Amino acid sequence: MKDKIQRGFLPIYSKDIRRLIGYCDTWGYGNSETCRYIAETLIEDLYYKCKIDDENIKEGLWQELISLAHNMNKGGGFYNIKFS
Repeated sequence: MKDKIQRGFLPIYSKDIRRLIGYCDTWGYGNSETCRYIAETLIEDLYYKCKIDDENIKEGLWQELISLAHNMNKGGGFYNIKFS
């Protein structure tokens, strides 16, 4: 996790997003519900695990997290998000 932060990226990993997508599939969530759930969960994880303020992340990166979740939910690949 520290390595990703040192390189300037948020400590978000594809395995975690795939796991969350699996939960949403099990629960019968649609695409937009899945993307919102993933973004909210990632923001909570960043706050509790890394002490990254959730309001700053939510305001600045909400759409990027939604886009990443949407991309992966539709079968696309993972990409890193810059931490600013």
